[in-house]
Amino acid sequence: MDRATELFWEQGYAQTSVADLVEATGVHKPSLYRTFGSKDDLFALVLRRYADTRIGFLTEQVAACGPGVEGIHEFLSAIQSNLADNGARRGCLLIASSSERRGTTPGFEDFGAAYRQAFRAGLQPLAARAGGSPSVTDQRAQVLATLLLGLDVTARGGASAPELDETFAAIRHVVDTWRSDEPT
Repeated sequence: MDRATELFWEQGYAQTSVADLVEATGVHKPSLYRTFGSKDDLFALVLRRYADTRIGFLTEQVAACGPGVEGIHEFLSAIQSNLADNGARRGCLLIASSSERRGTTPGFEDFGAAYRQAFRAGLQPLAARAGGSPSVTDQRAQVLATLLLGLDVTARGGASAPELDETFAAIRHVVDTWRSDEPT
């Protein structure tokens, strides 16, 4: 699964052939089909596994941060470090796949919507650290989710390190405007 994930992530769904999957995984074509079904079925498994891993990472990062707006800044610093340090510049596999698979893979839209909802829900506790009403917290979680998912697109598009730093600075500026709602 790891090798199939890497291949789909690097090449995209359309550019990844069954022969590529056989070569990358070392699993012969008949076994690949017996184990995973079709290429679509394997891709769906890869995406579900990726989504679970990504939401788990998000949850861990949120839990590790302190209170208030400073906690949100801690989270952003962790995400920025991850982006700079470990090759996350490929962006999010689900976001990268969304334009390619939209309308061609049955259920992809529902899966993508569920992932975005889980991503946003994972950011709710972080957004709540700045205080404010539940509706304000919901709006802030939506803003963070949209900015972070957009950042994945920017990173995958080849943004330079200085451009990504500027983007994080802009996100931090937005978050700083939330300080007036922090509990005292």
